[in-house]
Amino acid sequence: MVSIPKYLINLFTHRVFEFLEHWYIGSFRIVGEVLLGILSRLDKTFAVKVTIRHFFEPLYQDRTIIGYVFGIIFRTARLIIGASVYLFISIIVFGLYAIWLAIPVYFLARIFWNFKI
Repeated sequence: MVSIPKYLINLFTHRVFEFLEHWYIGSFRIVGEVLLGILSRLDKTFAVKVTIRHFFEPLYQDRTIIGYVFGIIFRTARLIIGASVYLFISIIVFGLYAIWLAIPVYFLARIFWNFKI
């Protein structure tokens, strides 16, 4: 026969671990999906994948030396700008996610610091 205190302790630990799984693992999946969605929408503007694929091709199919040189110059600039925007967005998303991860730790710390017997 299970005693009531043992049942309550088991229920409490189960709920705590369920919360931690939801808060940390579930939110990681959501943040990953959101970040990939944002980056895929930005890729429609900056076209980093397409730029990398056609990096050494001439600009506007101008097969002269000028077309090749300008193609490399403009595509390099486009890659630098796109990578900078991707990095900036990723830093913002991961910064917000770090704040999200710190919320339970902050509240637990506040509870234990203010706990007086």
